[in-house]
Amino acid sequence: MKKKRVLLVPLNWGLGHATRLLPVISNYIRNGDTVFVGGSPSHLSIILEEFSEVNTVTIPYARIRFNGSRNQLLSLMLQIPFFFIQIVREHLSLKKIIKQHKINFIVSDNCYGLWNKNVHSVFITHQLNIILPHRLIAFEKFINKVNRWFIEKYDECWIPDLEDHDSYAGKLSHGNSLHNQVSYIGILSRFSIADLTDQRKKHKKEILFLISGPENQRTLFEKLIRDQIKYIPEEYVYTVIRGLPGKKEDMLPGWHNHLSSKKLLPLIKSADIIICRSGYSTIMDLLALKKTAVLVPTPGQPEQEYLAEYLSSKNLFCTMKQDEFTIRSVLEKTGN
Repeated sequence: MKKKRVLLVPLNWGLGHATRLLPVISNYIRNGDTVFVGGSPSHLSIILEEFSEVNTVTIPYARIRFNGSRNQLLSLMLQIPFFFIQIVREHLSLKKIIKQHKINFIVSDNCYGLWNKNVHSVFITHQLNIILPHRLIAFEKFINKVNRWFIEKYDECWIPDLEDHDSYAGKLSHGNSLHNQVSYIGILSRFSIADLTDQRKKHKKEILFLISGPENQRTLFEKLIRDQIKYIPEEYVYTVIRGLPGKKEDMLPGWHNHLSSKKLLPLIKSADIIICRSGYSTIMDLLALKKTAVLVPTPGQPEQEYLAEYLSSKNLFCTMKQDEFTIRSVLEKTGN
């Protein structure tokens, strides 16, 4: 069987698009394929930390920012022209990369411009249906037609979810049918291939904070956590992962800019309480490890707000709004 020369690129929106590609990259490496990765510096840092043998390519990446309010409407609308410019830049850059590196297989995690008529391409997404803020609901049908048009440019669409009624992404990953292209591939997590047998020795109850997502909401969530940490009872210890890969470690005890999958795994497994965003990749990681959490969706991000409510209704997680977040309310919700 001919070995592939595979290009994989994650969308620069939080860290989850990069972390959920790790098991995919691992699979190609095991098959003896030559792997190339592109993306933002933070995403490349995550991937290279896990797989030093991959090759990197320079490719344009989106710089998405949220404002500091609950209403992201104006911020997102102003960025729409740049999204389409980014798609064109990706598409044009891809032609050069294919020629230079003889790429014969492409895996795009939510990057809409990485298809080519001469190379087999795969689009990974859990959003066949995009949810817009309530004030933009009139445009939702049109946006999803555009979403489908771009996905149909790819040869395949892989959806990290279950196809039946036990779906984890609900209406996000179902409907808007692309029957000939779609494959539901189940839980896609960097911990899917991890050794789950090791256990850390515990002396106190543990709280784990996982901060992630686009700026500046990531920073605002971190500030809120900093303000609340003083209210953690003495019988607990805590760890905070700031979601800043590539940054030099210079933090107080218990604080980390980023941890590799190997170092993060035992912390998640031993945590009594996990507090995190309701990003889909984080949810996949927790489901793979059979862990629950308090989900605090990014304000004004409809996808995360929907996932938090949907999964809470299935009794898989509990949820809390950011402006209602306190350590006391977390302890009450989790029965601690």
